[in-house]
Amino acid sequence: MGQPRPDHPKNDSSKKLLDVNHAAERLGVSPFTVRAWLRQRRLEYVKLGRRVLVPEHAIRRFIEMNTVVARDEEVR
Repeated sequence: MGQPRPDHPKNDSSKKLLDVNHAAERLGVSPFTVRAWLRQRRLEYVKLGRRVLVPEHAIRRFIEMNTVVARDEEVR
């Protein structure tokens, strides 16, 4: 009864939902920018009534999808 189960939904950080302000903080942009991305459907979100929440996994995926990998420079 005392040990938390690692497979329990409450312990799964990928299911954590962030409001627009916290999502903006995580991404290093303004809440206005996050709202624009939500309107453009560039960032996945969940609507609960009037609340707009961004899943933690959507932020990680957004970062991965928008990461530009450095290329090796050729020796001339």
